[in-house]
Amino acid sequence: MISGIYLFNEKNDYSLRCRQKGIAVEMSCAEVFFNRLIARKPWRDLNTELQTKSAFERRLSWVHLLAIGLGATIGAGIFVLSGQAAAQYSGPSIIISFVITGVIALLASFSYSELGAMMPSSGSVYTYTYAALGEYLAWFNGWNSILLYLFGILTVTVAWSKHVALFIDIVSDYNVTSMIAQAPVAWNEDAERFFVTGQAINLPAIAITIAITILLIIGIRPTAIVNLVLVVIKIIIILIFIFACCNYVNRRNYNPFFPPNIGIWLSY
Repeated sequence: MISGIYLFNEKNDYSLRCRQKGIAVEMSCAEVFFNRLIARKPWRDLNTELQTKSAFERRLSWVHLLAIGLGATIGAGIFVLSGQAAAQYSGPSIIISFVITGVIALLASFSYSELGAMMPSSGSVYTYTYAALGEYLAWFNGWNSILLYLFGILTVTVAWSKHVALFIDIVSDYNVTSMIAQAPVAWNEDAERFFVTGQAINLPAIAITIAITILLIIGIRPTAIVNLVLVVIKIIIILIFIFACCNYVNRRNYNPFFPPNIGIWLSY
């Protein structure tokens, strides 16, 4: 066992006196922090914990897991931002971005599948980082994952709200956008600042968030089934769009492949 006592020395700083095997070793706070920073959980200890804990009931098949992965990879951005990025910034060269992103997503999926097979734990990226890089980096990655999902959900719900408002405006004369489908504060891309919209609430975004939360509370399997249905519909829509638009492709639009710029970053 290692016991530590913080002492106040003549230089008015704190040090940690550790006694191990009867030998007194003095370590500074920085050294202790660094040792904790890189402290890793041995795989043997992790494997022992996994074997002693009660295993979760397996409720999802490989089809459900594949649908979850596809749903996370093919997000709302392909319906919302792809056209804007191609029209305003990159032009036809956006194809390169899709290829690079696809390769990165493929490598990430391989990594997660390998780590999941090696460490079948519910901790996900936190457990993997703890075993490989240390406790503090695991803590950092765990909270980063939470923030990633938080901002990702915000983006998807706002995009979904815009599409709902547009659909209602098309099929009826009721102007939803100016009443209940906009947040009180929004970002102005031209002025690069926030501004007050004068509206009260983004009701469709709140409604879909509450609905998905209730679905998750009901159970993981119903949630996975709903996700599977939505992913299938999403893929069918994308395939219909691709094949239906093949006859309208104009090869002259691919020249220039890279749009000319004026020498300033992100200015074309």
